[in-house]
Amino acid sequence: MGVSHPDIVIGRGALADEILVPRDGRTRVAILSQDTAMGMARPLGERLAATGLAVEVIALPDGEAAKTLEVAQDVYLALNRMGMTRHDSLVAVGGGSVTDLGGFVAATYLRGIEAVYCPTTLLGAVDAAIGGKTGVNVGGKNLVGVFAHPTRIVIDLEVLAALPAPLMRQGMAEVLKAGLVGDLELVALLERDGLTADLEAVVGRAVDVKVAVVRDDFREAGRRAILNYGHTIGHAVEVSAGLSHGEAVAIGMVAAGAVSKELTGFSASDRQTAIIEKLGLPTSAPALDRDEAKRLVGLDKKRDSTGVRMVLLEAIGHPVVKPVDDATIDLALDAVTAPSEHGQRETGNG
Repeated sequence: MGVSHPDIVIGRGALADEILVPRDGRTRVAILSQDTAMGMARPLGERLAATGLAVEVIALPDGEAAKTLEVAQDVYLALNRMGMTRHDSLVAVGGGSVTDLGGFVAATYLRGIEAVYCPTTLLGAVDAAIGGKTGVNVGGKNLVGVFAHPTRIVIDLEVLAALPAPLMRQGMAEVLKAGLVGDLELVALLERDGLTADLEAVVGRAVDVKVAVVRDDFREAGRRAILNYGHTIGHAVEVSAGLSHGEAVAIGMVAAGAVSKELTGFSASDRQTAIIEKLGLPTSAPALDRDEAKRLVGLDKKRDSTGVRMVLLEAIGHPVVKPVDDATIDLALDAVTAPSEHGQRETGNG
């Protein structure tokens, strides 16, 4: 069976304009959001209600606390009280945790209702909202979930442009990752302009990279693994060092670059590190608990019967997935626990 890919709308004021496009038969809309995005969710609800739709705004717990089966059940019950049918819609307004939970609920309530994503963070816009992965945390991150695309993704550049610098930097880590695995011009743009790079170009190009990969491998049977560049060490750093996802991915890319230099002859490792620094992201985690990090690397989702597999670069835009042994993992950790040659030491929210 084919996969229906979502319409993706990117533009200034898109949240006010495009989301009002009606769908035949829709009479009810549930909007999921968190406190941080309620300033966008509630006005959206008012505009939709003005068109004659029955609208309810449902508040979720902040952050990853939203991604539980208990919260999902609360939302199911709220949808049931609303009288939601398969012809109605769920709109997720917020960051990655909102679209993850919202997508999961929409895919499973009544065996599937329409979902629309309105990501309000750069990280969500270029990564979490794109690709059809949904999930909740049950004993592990995203242990329970389904692959399900929304029907539409609305990315409002005015919302993203107003983000505080720490959130912008976090998102830029995933933007750079997209460029490194699939877009040389995006890498050059970030190298030249850093955080001042044109937002429409940055978001559009990063989204295009992910959409192209996902179109070829929706259920992550092969090529989609390249989107995890920087994540093998990055996930371990995120958990064991308590860093944000974007910070951890930045450090993970430094580690992957060092391993790539050793195993594939990747010649742009230093260039990659310099761009990460230009974006204001950390390149090392000197206080990292190496034993815990190695344990977490061993649990990486890209592992198979041969062990841990790591996404590496032969060149910018040419990723490969290779098995790595303990010595290689040590090399990766050495690259991000030793003092940085460039002196970058940001590990907090800045």
